[in-house]
Amino acid sequence: MIPLISFIEPANVYEGKLLYPMIQKTQEDLSLHMDAVVGDMGYISADQKRDLRKQWQTAVLTKIRENMSPPEKYLDYGCPECPEGFPLSWDGYSPDQEGHRYITSMDHPTCSLCRLQGNCYQEIYIRSTIDEHPFGIIPLHTKVSQRLLREVRPQVERGFENDKNKLPLNRFFTNSLKMARIIGYLSDASQILLLFAAMKTRTKAKAKFTMKKLYTQLTFEFE
Repeated sequence: MIPLISFIEPANVYEGKLLYPMIQKTQEDLSLHMDAVVGDMGYISADQKRDLRKQWQTAVLTKIRENMSPPEKYLDYGCPECPEGFPLSWDGYSPDQEGHRYITSMDHPTCSLCRLQGNCYQEIYIRSTIDEHPFGIIPLHTKVSQRLLREVRPQVERGFENDKNKLPLNRFFTNSLKMARIIGYLSDASQILLLFAAMKTRTKAKAKFTMKKLYTQLTFEFE
């Protein structure tokens, strides 16, 4: 992983509250815009998702609890349906309207035989404010959302474990917050130095492998 910004806080601090300042510092100090954040259940706050969507245009994707469902009329597919009950296709999010555009799929085989062909509405708009979990900037039902949750988050978790074993952080125990922060910042610096060292290696195959891992992280192109 490539560490950008680390927050080291006591264990009783709610980690979800750190996401907003993290994105703000990344934007202001590094001039990097965070298009999407894939988080665990600690970042499930609907208010935070709304604030980040409106303030920074950042999508926050998390899984949802079992007792959390989309609005009743979207229960079947998690998205709007045509009059005949087939799901419409997501066509993007509009920041100005704070909502999504859904259209009739042009390649759906059933549409060519539908009794409403030619008279069916071609598009519908849904505002994100009806429910931030299923209808944030990237709706939860979409393939891109499901792929990010399925493939990116496990990569992050494995990255944390690799960091602990490589440095090795699991041997450290301190009851000093100041010392813990120093260790955390040194860990980030070490990760970046190790990355640069791997890129500068004289072994062509190793350098190529490192660059491939770096490209994978930056483009989300996981196999």
